[in-house]
Amino acid sequence: MQQQTHGTDRWTIIRAWREQPPVIAEVSEGELFALLQSIEDGRKTENPNAMDEAEALILTLLAAKRMEKPGGHTLAEEWLNRAITLDPALALARGWLLRLYEKRLKEHRFSQDYPLIRETDNAVSRRKNLELLQLAGEQEERGLAQWQRLAAAAKEAAESAGASAQAEKMAALEELYRNRAILIRELLDRAREYAESLHGMFYSVESLASLQDAIRTLQVQQEQIEQLFADEYERGEEGEKPAGSLSALDELESLIGLEEIKERVRSLAKFLRYRQLREEKGWQMRDQLPLHLVLMGNPGTGKTTLARLIARLYHELGFLERGEVVEVDRSHLVGAYVGQTEQKVMEAVRRAEGGVLFIDEAYSLKRADSSGADYGQAAIDTLVAAMTGGEYAGRFVVMLAGYPEEMRQFLYANPGLRSRFPETGHFLLPDYQADELLQIAEQVAARNDFALTPQARYALRARIEQAQVDHTFGNARTVQNIVLDAIFAKGRELDDQTELHWHDFTLLSPEDVLPRQKAEESRSAKQQLAEMIGLEEVKTELEKIAAFVSVQRRRNELGLPAVPIELHAVFTGNPGTGKTTVAGLYAALLKEIGYLKRGHLVSVGRADLVAGYVGQTAALTRRKIQEALGGVLFIDEAYALAEGGERDFGQEAIHTLVEEMTRHGENLVVVLAGYPAEMSRFMASNPGLSSRFKKYIYFPDYTADELLLMLIHALQKHGYILGGQAEAQLRLSLRKAAIRHLLHGNGRLVQNLLQEAMQNQAIRLTSQPPSAWSREQLSSLEWEDFAPLFADLSADEQPEKRHTANEENA
Repeated sequence: MQQQTHGTDRWTIIRAWREQPPVIAEVSEGELFALLQSIEDGRKTENPNAMDEAEALILTLLAAKRMEKPGGHTLAEEWLNRAITLDPALALARGWLLRLYEKRLKEHRFSQDYPLIRETDNAVSRRKNLELLQLAGEQEERGLAQWQRLAAAAKEAAESAGASAQAEKMAALEELYRNRAILIRELLDRAREYAESLHGMFYSVESLASLQDAIRTLQVQQEQIEQLFADEYERGEEGEKPAGSLSALDELESLIGLEEIKERVRSLAKFLRYRQLREEKGWQMRDQLPLHLVLMGNPGTGKTTLARLIARLYHELGFLERGEVVEVDRSHLVGAYVGQTEQKVMEAVRRAEGGVLFIDEAYSLKRADSSGADYGQAAIDTLVAAMTGGEYAGRFVVMLAGYPEEMRQFLYANPGLRSRFPETGHFLLPDYQADELLQIAEQVAARNDFALTPQARYALRARIEQAQVDHTFGNARTVQNIVLDAIFAKGRELDDQTELHWHDFTLLSPEDVLPRQKAEESRSAKQQLAEMIGLEEVKTELEKIAAFVSVQRRRNELGLPAVPIELHAVFTGNPGTGKTTVAGLYAALLKEIGYLKRGHLVSVGRADLVAGYVGQTAALTRRKIQEALGGVLFIDEAYALAEGGERDFGQEAIHTLVEEMTRHGENLVVVLAGYPAEMSRFMASNPGLSSRFKKYIYFPDYTADELLLMLIHALQKHGYILGGQAEAQLRLSLRKAAIRHLLHGNGRLVQNLLQEAMQNQAIRLTSQPPSAWSREQLSSLEWEDFAPLFADLSADEQPEKRHTANEENA
């Protein structure tokens, strides 16, 4: 039950609950804590009496949930007593307080550790048993006062709640505790008298008889307390089974999600039961259906959990001697020298006899690029031989697990293995949906005595959806780590001066479940783009794309027809015009407007995508695409992929890229970059590429004034300033170079000028002793530091050669 807990809705919920209390199991602690927090906030502005009544109700419901947890009775009692103080007329609180007391009293057992001393015991045994008896009596006597007070409190609570039957029962129990205390005191007195009568083998017969009578009387009292709660013992906890008593099928049904897998396991269980009944009636199957299974799924989808449950199911139905699972991977099976692999495999088989041998990431046994020195195939051959013949055949079950695609390739590459795992035994575990992962997160939080606020649920859901990008997403495992990290975050910044409140111990807020942002991430991508020097047309085009995407996504949310969004782009321009930087901001911008989940940039070139052997290029390209999912794949100098001719593997990279772009849809944005003329020829040469790239963005060369501004910003970043007439001289020189078309490198030229000038300044300063260097001198670059870089500006060729060399140095 998830309700809105803000504004007037809060009072609507509370009024409804006061009239008709909710089913405790259907209310989450996170929701109740959120209501409690809103009540605390409301005390500043709203009616105090109404706040007291509302808080009393919520504390009562919280206590009802808390008392079911191990060790939760202390806090539950504290909350219920406060609820009664706040609202003495709240019968619900008194009723739950009574249930709490009854639950604790019913669970209490009188000590049974009183050894009976017999006449036939020798002297040593008598003294030993007498010491144990006295110790047990003293320990129980110390704790009885507490239980007597609890029984008295329970009687008072029953009377206050108008429950006369329970009040009589609690009064009888209080009297029983009082009598118990008297009897234990008598027991200890008689034990002391008996101890004083012991002299070697001699003792007082009367003292021994009196002591034995006291022990028997104490034993009878346990029967009396059980008679008081006889009806509760017979009824037990409605609808609940003791921990560990659930069958494998029942436990499977309790798992979140996996509906298709549950149906398949139910069908498997029915068939196995049918097969069992058939054999019991004398009908035999000579060809036994295999029990071996293949469990395929991405990380965290429950492969290991399912293997353990099916192993228990096999055992419960009598097909396995034991329901235990021996879990191994490649490291447990493959050896380093001849003969060791066979030994390791057979050792694993011996340990799994009568149960299940579970091989995780089974495809790693035989690697595609393995050499003759790899013994993975020997492990497979030994395993198949053990499954089909020899002393262990039919005496253990094998379950293979791994990622879906890798497992399929592995099985098809090993016909002997595949034939022993028919497709009826292939289970494909799907990725969890966001709602299912949210339920898992709440289970993890509850298991650790925490609760998620409604706002934290929304934040966590957004984080889950953002992380669900590719097959590497860890599903339940990732969600568990997020929740545990959030719990860790609660105490990460704790210091001795921090005053903790109740919500610090049990509530997870949005700030806890969301990743901590770095300081440099405080500026948005839109702000960073706007702050870039120049590129006005590029900025306008990206802003237009972002606006269009935002509008189309909103139209889609409202059910309006949406226009297909084309975000793959071609960036053209000379080196240093900011293509890579803008591509990174493009990725971040698409994440900010909710299109991309990660918003990261993966920058690659030909060498990252093209291999030297057949079949390797597609794998390399797919690997980089997988890395870029949820973000932008930036391919610099993309035309180089097609420059090797028809027999070059670059064409394979292009074909793979086109396939993967279609396959991943909105989960991937690709940006191709390069010189304008070369990119035009490249796009025209491949219809598959040209049909997928509709956005062409040109990056012009920077002007002289823009380069000067970039230089000044770079200087400031490194702690330098321009001194004297340096700025005016630089502007003049850069403009002259621009007129003569001698500016090359754009942003790279700025870095070269800065590096050369700083080195020239260093040479200038070292002509003086270090003691003469002032702070101002160390921070100032003068025109004379830049002048040598423009010394040949009067000639047409020399500056071009100088700048070209600088560009190559960059």
